[in-house]
Amino acid sequence: MKINMFGKIYIALMSIYFVISGFNALLDIDAKLARIGLSAIDSDGKIAFILIYCSLMIGIGISIALLYYFSKKWEYSALLASTIIASFISFRLVGAYMVGDLSNTQLSFLGVELLELAIGIFLLYKSGSLSQKYA
Repeated sequence: MKINMFGKIYIALMSIYFVISGFNALLDIDAKLARIGLSAIDSDGKIAFILIYCSLMIGIGISIALLYYFSKKWEYSALLASTIIASFISFRLVGAYMVGDLSNTQLSFLGVELLELAIGIFLLYKSGSLSQKYA
């Protein structure tokens, strides 16, 4: 079935995306902080960034892969990825509301995240996972 193949491709891409994003930031912390308009005052700030951003992104990517590996179903991993991405979107909008601005950088992230979420929901819907009732 084609939807299963696309679902597996989706979770593979999401897993790889999260892991690479986390490692990429880890390899050049100062550049990542500057890209999002932040700076670390000292080494504790850099370590906090590693814990908050890098470990989160890498952990999500590995969780998506492990969930598929142990369950042998891509739907659970897609649901996890979609939930995380929806959370990113929600809190990006909350942050923009609190700050009173949505920068071009934030808009570009938001656009990509909306696309990722739409694909995840579409695949889950087409697989029947969103309409199944579990007892």
